[in-house]
Amino acid sequence: MGNIVLARLDKIDYQSTLRTIVDSVERQTEQNETVLLSSSEIKPATLSNENNSLFIPSTILDQALEGVNVYFDLENYPFFRKITEVIERENKPKGVFRLRRIINMDESKELIAGDLYVLSSLLGETQNIQVKHTNHTVAPYHVIVTVNFGSGTMAHMEYTFSYQDERIELEWSGIKTILEFDSETMHTLGQKGNNALALAYSVDSIIATAHRVDQRLVNRLNNFSMLVNGGAH
Repeated sequence: MGNIVLARLDKIDYQSTLRTIVDSVERQTEQNETVLLSSSEIKPATLSNENNSLFIPSTILDQALEGVNVYFDLENYPFFRKITEVIERENKPKGVFRLRRIINMDESKELIAGDLYVLSSLLGETQNIQVKHTNHTVAPYHVIVTVNFGSGTMAHMEYTFSYQDERIELEWSGIKTILEFDSETMHTLGQKGNNALALAYSVDSIIATAHRVDQRLVNRLNNFSMLVNGGAH
């Protein structure tokens, strides 16, 4: 069985992708080949194929049936995976997680719901979420999300939707550890490079981190989506 992956093609790091990639189902000649298609041009419902596993971004999950595999943008970045490894070493991590993202105006706000899903998987169930918006018809517009996970852990997330270059800044202030990352400078983790490379990930990572869609996942994402689009909870 092969794979079909829907993704933003400009986010794919082809150099670190080890799988054999083809650009159409028709060109897939071997079972272990992976078909990579644009998530902005292809609808998941048109790709039902018992010979392939389907992987889609969380932002378009509402277009697909159960049984597909969903992946989260934030969870695939190499810098986030490394920071996650450090946080997970702590017994019941306590601290403040800060995230700031500059996102293209055309990006879906469902990206925020996906980030909430990833952070709740890392830091624990959310106890309270507060969401504030500026006028989304005026560029740039902002969304601020404050999350209380209880037991001394919280997150502050800021999103700016604009026509600027994409950027992610992240900080974890734990009891024993302070971690920082800025995609624009790549100061953290001993790396330096360009912004495009910092905000890219491999097809291998997408397949490795994806979650099989079930009703619990759908319900959690829907709940986060309603909070992001509807205000405070």
